[in-house]
Amino acid sequence: MSKPKILVVDDERAVRFALREYLEHHGFSVDEAETCAQGEERYRRDVYDAVTLDYALPDGNALELLPRLKAIDAGVPIVLITAQGSIDLAVRAIQLGAEQFLVKPVDLQALQLVLERVLENQRNRRRQVAKAVDRPRRELDLFMGTSAAIRRLEEQAQRAASAESPVLIQGDTGTGKSELARWLHNHGSRAQEPLLELNCGGFTREFLDTELFGHEKGAFTGAVNAKVGLLEAANRGTVFLDELGDMDLQIQPKLLKALEEKRFRRLGEVHDRKVDFRLIGATHRNLEALVQDRLFRADLFYRVSAIQVTVPPLSERAEDIPDLARSLLDRITEEWGREPVRLAPDALVGLQRHGWPGNIRELRNVLERALLGARTLLIEAMDLDFASSPRPLSEAAGSRLTLREMERFHIAQVLKEEGGRVEAAAKRLDIPRSTLYQKIKLFGLS
Repeated sequence: MSKPKILVVDDERAVRFALREYLEHHGFSVDEAETCAQGEERYRRDVYDAVTLDYALPDGNALELLPRLKAIDAGVPIVLITAQGSIDLAVRAIQLGAEQFLVKPVDLQALQLVLERVLENQRNRRRQVAKAVDRPRRELDLFMGTSAAIRRLEEQAQRAASAESPVLIQGDTGTGKSELARWLHNHGSRAQEPLLELNCGGFTREFLDTELFGHEKGAFTGAVNAKVGLLEAANRGTVFLDELGDMDLQIQPKLLKALEEKRFRRLGEVHDRKVDFRLIGATHRNLEALVQDRLFRADLFYRVSAIQVTVPPLSERAEDIPDLARSLLDRITEEWGREPVRLAPDALVGLQRHGWPGNIRELRNVLERALLGARTLLIEAMDLDFASSPRPLSEAAGSRLTLREMERFHIAQVLKEEGGRVEAAAKRLDIPRSTLYQKIKLFGLS
């Protein structure tokens, strides 16, 4: 992660030099500006963690510049520095959004302490934003079990957490990709910064654009206020984009620019903004096949898949199911405020024999239904209800199928035989590619 970045706005070269030398020696990165216009331009084009602002400048004063800076980005703390140490000036500066007020000559050690304090306050505010969109819950041990598949996952995750490059999490629906993304953030260098999440599936291009990048006031009908986008709000932290394969093609080049150049524009804005974030993406779809079908940009695929982590399906780790089921059941009873419940040996055998096409999500649903119907504190095989879970295709093929099941089975088989290539499968099925995508989404196929 980069150092905290400070913009020093002061018309005296000696003051700027002294502040730069001291702050850079103490772990900050410093940019300089000597006028209101230059300070506003740099503030608009870059992302700063804090600003030190001299009161008297050649083309104006701090009380005139403060509202303009706050209109661009209200979240950056500004420390006013002035030779005019009046109480009235301090009150007006605070009212306009200044975080602190220091009188010249500035004690550099005192300035350092002030900056460290306002930066910590800023981090706390960002954490509060992240907590507001992320409901706290007891974490499940993602690497529970002894299977070779789960050990490979743990090894991949450990390597990914220690890096800064984008991560692509792949795996079937219900395997726990979102939980793994949170684990990677919490065990990486940005753990003390916010993790903000967005599911890219099923949303319009306009919605994704404004959610990711934000918009300016008046950018479109109904935009009565400016909006800070997800990338900007997650500055210094992590952005997790679930269902990345469903992202609109017109949004993809904007995300690529933000990843490669650390720059983006709000909707309706003419200047770039700089941002520092780590991307974690997740998908159950075959992105390489989407690239071949021109539904996902190749350059973006290569950028987001710098590090790839594959979450194994539950069917590849049957030996882990007993421990996983017990842990999930403890979690459910705790969430529901129920007494602890045990799984009988015959119930554990039944759980291991099931195919689990819905993976961990399906396992949790089965356990919840069993807990709702249990008459004692022991769940037995007879209490397990798999009827509401989708059947594995191999099992469905040998039974009497409904028309819907037959269609699902046939589409899945063709996709498998064509290696997940949608265009080739659509030709074999003699349906438009767009129709096939609708079927894939309807039937939950990968």
